[in-house]
Amino acid sequence: MLNKMESVCIRCGKTRIFKRKWKEILEKGPSIMHVETVCPDGECQKVVDADFAERREKRLAIENKKQGIKIS
Repeated sequence: MLNKMESVCIRCGKTRIFKRKWKEILEKGPSIMHVETVCPDGECQKVVDADFAERREKRLAIENKKQGIKIS
């Protein structure tokens, strides 16, 4: 069973490993602790990163298209 900090790769199912950790201090409210994990298989992680980049580009294109439409 995985503990709270462990997750699995969405592509291969291996337990992800710690990459880096940083703290973001906000103007209002509490600070946020970020933890970045990656797949231990470097080639698998490259595929996952490329897939997320493609999804991000598609989402931004849709958002930009929506902003260009004006309802009168």
